[in-house]
Amino acid sequence: MDVSQRTTTIAGLAMIALVILTIVVFALTVSSMGEKDPFQRDEVPEFLADLEDNADILQAGNAIGIINDAFISLLVGAALYILFRDRNPLLATVALIGIAITSAISLVVDVTNIMLVEVAKDYVRGGAEGVPAGDASTLELGRYLGMLTTASFVLIGTPLGVAIMAIGALLAGAPQGLINPPKWIGWIAIVSGACAELSWLVVASGVFFVFLPIAGILSLIFLLALGIWLLRHSDLQPAPMKA
Repeated sequence: MDVSQRTTTIAGLAMIALVILTIVVFALTVSSMGEKDPFQRDEVPEFLADLEDNADILQAGNAIGIINDAFISLLVGAALYILFRDRNPLLATVALIGIAITSAISLVVDVTNIMLVEVAKDYVRGGAEGVPAGDASTLELGRYLGMLTTASFVLIGTPLGVAIMAIGALLAGAPQGLINPPKWIGWIAIVSGACAELSWLVVASGVFFVFLPIAGILSLIFLLALGIWLLRHSDLQPAPMKA
């Protein structure tokens, strides 16, 4: 059996791997960054000190994140397109493009996080010759990078939300094709994508931040459910590519 005949299995495994690696990266990052907010100027020194204390863990998370964003997520995007393009080519294409944009932004954030950890080390230990520990310019640079990586969670959610809503609408409402997962999986994706877009309301009030974790949790449930379903129906094969 060649690779083209294993598409459904590969897609299911990729989705489950994406869920697992995303949880690992999130756990490593959240458990190591502490509770200090880089948007609060008086909390920035402790924010950078927490990063320096957990530098090795954070850099491990960043490395896993790069693998996840540069390879696994793009594989999932391509798989979603290949599996469901016969049901609605437009929605499948929107999902692929949305995931590709999400991966690109996420890679920038991964690199920013790597830089942030190094800046935190320079702030705590001292940087290049003539730059002492606790230097004000290093502190300010750390603050800007910290604000950037914190705000990026909402930014990443925008193209991802569009992609997930597109594939959700396809699964829940598009005409049947060769592969037809349960519609409830599609509805989970639609709600997840909508919450991701609503998370922008956090600009108006912090209470709307609740939409972001809801979107993240539901997106993982969607991927896990779809991945398991695909593995259980690995005998199904997508429509062949047309010339």
